[in-house]
Amino acid sequence: MGKQTKTASGQADVLDDRRIRIVLASLEKDRDKAMFLLSVKAGLRAKEIAGLTWDRVDLPGRRLALNVTKGGKPRIVAIAADLLEALVAYRDVTGRKAGPVFTNEKDRPGQPIEPNTVASWFRDLYGRKLGWKGFSSHSGRRTFVTKVARKITEAGGSLRDVQAMVGHANLATTQRYIETNDDAQRLVVDLI
Repeated sequence: MGKQTKTASGQADVLDDRRIRIVLASLEKDRDKAMFLLSVKAGLRAKEIAGLTWDRVDLPGRRLALNVTKGGKPRIVAIAADLLEALVAYRDVTGRKAGPVFTNEKDRPGQPIEPNTVASWFRDLYGRKLGWKGFSSHSGRRTFVTKVARKITEAGGSLRDVQAMVGHANLATTQRYIETNDDAQRLVVDLI
């Protein structure tokens, strides 16, 4: 897979809400919005975005049934409302309801997109188009894990649910993805 940009901590930076809005405002194509939202709203890796096929996208059921994953273990990921909207818009533009969700537009038109192409697309988006450093195709995944971890208890879940959603075999791996929040740590001690 493509080279990832990493911070001093060794991980790709997490996108805050302001940066997410900036990215979405900068994207003109339905295809690009769908790819970005699969990363930030479903936590998909570049490999998983590249390997996604329309038969694995259940729009009415609002879920993705991933079978091309890093560990090779299938998993189900719920589709957020804005991601659903983006996928429907992209499907309507392409007219495709079967085969790969994303195909190569330049070198081999119509052929499935490669994971390296997805990673390069994110690198170009963050670095060349927006001028940001420290962000990569993995930034969306880290953003997703961090946001879900912060909200999961409100939905009655736990970090084990986050682990299942992102397909980590080990909870410690999931925990490494979560960005800490000093303000939240100060606030929570007053709640005890």
